[in-house]
Amino acid sequence: MRLRSSRRVRGFSDGIYPSLMLQHYVFLKFHPGTSEAHVEEFCQRMLALRSRIACIEQLQVGRDVVHDARSWDLMLSLQFASLEALRQYQRHPEHREVMAFNEPALAAIGTVDCVLP
Repeated sequence: MRLRSSRRVRGFSDGIYPSLMLQHYVFLKFHPGTSEAHVEEFCQRMLALRSRIACIEQLQVGRDVVHDARSWDLMLSLQFASLEALRQYQRHPEHREVMAFNEPALAAIGTVDCVLP
């Protein structure tokens, strides 16, 4: 699959490959001094969303074990059936509540959204 100049992946939303899932990756870096208790609570709150937000097909949390200078502290990996499902998740009040809890502790956040064969 190649990205078009519009940055839209051919086949994902036009029904050519209806079985493809949208992969949503979130990379988080916490402020120095963020407590382990806060990070663990955030992870538990995120994992709880699996049973509370129906449009989440899969949700995993991974914590960095290497701790290199260019490492992120934590990664969220989610799968959605469609872009609209991702947008529903992003607007969901319980998702917003978890993000509001974690926002003060964040030094940086990044995302990648893609469709993998």
